[in-house]
Amino acid sequence: MDIEVSDAAHGKVILKVKGNLDSYRASIVFKEALDDLYRSGKRDVVLDLDDVEKINSFGTGKILMFYRRFKKDDGELYVKVPLHGRVKEVFEELKLDKLLKDYS
Repeated sequence: MDIEVSDAAHGKVILKVKGNLDSYRASIVFKEALDDLYRSGKRDVVLDLDDVEKINSFGTGKILMFYRRFKKDDGELYVKVPLHGRVKEVFEELKLDKLLKDYS
């Protein structure tokens, strides 16, 4: 799994995930990328999951953890829309699509 970070409008940062978020190893890489952004003072992060085909509790757990962390510091975790495939299904089943704000 690879992760790319790029700047977006209005001080937001885009975290593009390339690969699946369905293993312990992938969740650690994902967590470290989010930790790095948090430690550097970034508080508005957009998750770009276009290149993710599979996600499970390893990935969703980290999303929820950082959603709370950013919110606590008056930040926001966004998700780039539209979501597709299994990622969309998981987000809808867990109501993550209602929790995270859309970014398009």
